[in-house]
Amino acid sequence: MRSLILILLAFTLWQSCSPEEDVQRPPNILWILAEDLSPDLGCYNYPLVRTPNVDALAARGLRFTHAFTTAPVCTPSRTALATGMYQTSINAHHMRYPDKLRNDLPEPVVPLNELLRRQGYKTANIKDGPGTGKSDWSFRSDVAGYDYQHWDSLTVDQPFFAVINLRLTHRPFERDTVHPVDPDQVTIPPYYPDHPVARRDWAQYLETVQVMDEQVGEVLATLEERGLSENTIVVFFSDHGRPMSRGKLFHYDSGYRIPLIIAGPAGGNAPEYLPAGTTDERMISGIDITATTLAMTGADKPEWMQGRVVLGPQTEAEREYIYCASDRIGETFFKTRSVRNRQYKYIRNFNRDFSINSAATAYRKQMHPIYHLLNIYGEQGKLTPAQQAMIDPMPEELLFDLEADPMEIHDLATDPEYAEVLVEMRQQLADWQEETVDHGMDEDSEAIRQAFYEYGVESRTSRAEKIEAVEAAIRAEIGE
Repeated sequence: MRSLILILLAFTLWQSCSPEEDVQRPPNILWILAEDLSPDLGCYNYPLVRTPNVDALAARGLRFTHAFTTAPVCTPSRTALATGMYQTSINAHHMRYPDKLRNDLPEPVVPLNELLRRQGYKTANIKDGPGTGKSDWSFRSDVAGYDYQHWDSLTVDQPFFAVINLRLTHRPFERDTVHPVDPDQVTIPPYYPDHPVARRDWAQYLETVQVMDEQVGEVLATLEERGLSENTIVVFFSDHGRPMSRGKLFHYDSGYRIPLIIAGPAGGNAPEYLPAGTTDERMISGIDITATTLAMTGADKPEWMQGRVVLGPQTEAEREYIYCASDRIGETFFKTRSVRNRQYKYIRNFNRDFSINSAATAYRKQMHPIYHLLNIYGEQGKLTPAQQAMIDPMPEELLFDLEADPMEIHDLATDPEYAEVLVEMRQQLADWQEETVDHGMDEDSEAIRQAFYEYGVESRTSRAEKIEAVEAAIRAEIGE
């Protein structure tokens, strides 16, 4: 009898260890992080552009319609993504400090890859295929490095958090020779002159979006080929908005509104909070992507993290306001802040001795033909009021009704009918700056001021001839 009991006990233990009853391994997380991309994709109903791979990802996952980064330029926005903290709160808010002038992360803040490493995850910044290996953070940290850089390091026996950065759609643009975009079919925003120079530039941007989409397809195929797709959640998004005048660098939606798609594992293994082919209209900040990524692994969000979890059992309250900040970018010191809700956007330009167009760095004067087009048409008196605002000095405050004016053309800051809205939004911004400790309002050290001054001198000097050549070519095309 005793032997029979022992046999039954052994059988029961064997059954409890059966592979069919194994606890499911935590999901892999893959960030596909594009550069300089607004929601100019087929799945966002943008015309002319062909993006079948991103569209297919959206069809199997959740597409967010109101996602925004915390800065309209790469380094500060990526700094916030890395930590789940506003870059202004951790005193890492300028665009690319010199290495020796970067600040250490304040305790107890550590980057996301370290938090996941502590959860038993491999971490990788993939340089294979289209991956660039870019991180571009503005802080120092002893634990900020990734463990690996190649696909071969990622296997099915240990969960991973991987990032693959795609250079496109950053300038210079890469042409799509298979599916070219006809400039004559392009509709450009009304704050640009409707000229072939502008339409051609916009068409080339859309073509490079299409080439980027092919890279997304390559990444997804690699996941499949390596047997990793059935346990990998894919997060596709960009660091900030499109690389156009009044886009990147600026606090209009064209500068910091981004695509965001989170798709569950292939093969129907998605968690309940990622229903296929659905749309989410909540207001999402870039730092929420960080907090949500952590939560999707089953880890608890640390108390210091400012991002909010937007999916799964840890979901937090929906945001009512989105905040954005920009400070030194190349040789231009913006010191701009903004707050946005569903209907209104308030922008505060603390520095404003320049226009949108004249704020262009030397790099952008070389790379952005619309910059020269605006200046030339301004000289000729051919600009509409919306276009003239591009070359007039920036006002201290701007207020837009986004429902009535999605292009953000009609400034309501001086309209008496909107005085109460202006006061309310101004206070919301001030409260956020105080609550989050906005170090961008602090005076920069002499070393920082000197470093950015020297960068500006070098950039303007090295690019001067190329800038002149671009301007001369556009003047010739206009017929001057």
